[in-house]
Amino acid sequence: MPGTGPQCGGAEGVVAMRRLGVTVALGALLSMFGGLLLGLSGPAAASNAHGNHNSYGWVVGADPPFSDTAIAPNGSTITMRGHGTLTAGPGKNASGGGTYRLSTGGSGKWSVTGVQGFVSYGEAIPQGLPGAFGGETKLKISLDNGATGVLTITCLLGRPPAGKMEGIGVILGNGGQFTKPDGGDNIFFAL
Repeated sequence: MPGTGPQCGGAEGVVAMRRLGVTVALGALLSMFGGLLLGLSGPAAASNAHGNHNSYGWVVGADPPFSDTAIAPNGSTITMRGHGTLTAGPGKNASGGGTYRLSTGGSGKWSVTGVQGFVSYGEAIPQGLPGAFGGETKLKISLDNGATGVLTITCLLGRPPAGKMEGIGVILGNGGQFTKPDGGDNIFFAL
């Protein structure tokens, strides 16, 4: 009977839509990264320093509109999308990149040049997304306009600490400090 089924509004609708988006993103990532995903979950995937030294794939803009935005104190914004991999801990390395757009003018490509660190918030079992992980990483980046800086990617899956916000932050040497997340979803997955 019309109107008697589950509703897609409110918090339940948001969680359902995010699950769908993350599931689609994970499927796309599995095809992009070929045989890299080992399918590890639980303790096997997060055995080394609570997962902080493992290897992960990451996506900035995992759900529609498939981008993330951060705001600077002066109101200007940077919008980014991209994907790559990282290994934190003793053998730390990272790769990947994507595209960016500045509200003050200019757009182009960005690339990862290194990783400063990663903190895992654990596997997304509480959210019903085994294989996905929450966490925060700081990646060294270079924009094709010559700017360099640090991209912070935060995903609130798993068990994140209080006070964290989903999104990105970007601090560029002479290009701005976009420190307030303003929309978009990110995700990490074990490799």
